[in-house]
Amino acid sequence: MKQIFALEYTGELFSRSFNLGDDIQTLAVSRLLPTVDGYVSREALDEVEEECIVPMNGFFMNSNHWPPSESVRPVFYAFHMTPQSEKIVCSPEGIEYLKRWQPIGCRDLGTQKALSKHGIETYYSRCITLTLPRREKEPENGKVFISGVNDAMRHVIPESLRKEAIRVDQAKVRLPITDTAIKLTLADELLKQYREQARLVITSKIHCAMPCIAMGIPVVFLYDANKQNDYRVKIIDDLIGINYVHKKGVLAKLKNQSLSKEIDWQPAALDIESLKEEIKQGFKKAFDRISID
Repeated sequence: MKQIFALEYTGELFSRSFNLGDDIQTLAVSRLLPTVDGYVSREALDEVEEECIVPMNGFFMNSNHWPPSESVRPVFYAFHMTPQSEKIVCSPEGIEYLKRWQPIGCRDLGTQKALSKHGIETYYSRCITLTLPRREKEPENGKVFISGVNDAMRHVIPESLRKEAIRVDQAKVRLPITDTAIKLTLADELLKQYREQARLVITSKIHCAMPCIAMGIPVVFLYDANKQNDYRVKIIDDLIGINYVHKKGVLAKLKNQSLSKEIDWQPAALDIESLKEEIKQGFKKAFDRISID
């Protein structure tokens, strides 16, 4: 079998600020691989010279480094594309590449729809972060975590929860770290803190919500009311629902305070073990097709 490389998020784009949600996706897929022999930058897939298998789980693309080089055998599972990146991913050359490796497992229905209109075979795979193991027990004196919630949105959260909460911004870590091992360690530590300490996670970040749902942690998901057509978060809506609140504006704080009573602040943890197994088996099928072919 060829060497297996997972995605890393290095390069100029990530030199000053990075999103641990990206690294959480790499941690999640690494658990499903027979081995991880190394990492390749998402921003330099077209420059890979060594023959390798690379899972393509995550968001594509922030650059013009697409499609990947001939040395890459891609496992298209939990693949996501934004409308803004469609012109890159679905360029004539990009479409030809995707058709070569189809069917494409899409993280969300929006990506599936966008690729399908170009004649690409697709299916809905969901996200690999939903396969993280469920925690064995709940913390005795659990804490509330608030992750990726700005000041205006925070006013929808009852003060009794806010005053005791641990605040996290996993999507905008402003440290000049270029070492993938360190970033993966940080991501792993963050997941550990959620798993061992959280009795409730309140977040606006997809890759905080999904890992926590998978680990059996109660989650309240807040999202910008001006982005109700954002297909990236539909996967969250299908699981626990979305609470649309106001992210900005002169009256945002006041509006959010009035919305607070409409939100269930004591949700139960979700049991997705059957779905988790379905996603795992789907990935294995996609991986085996590429590695054996």
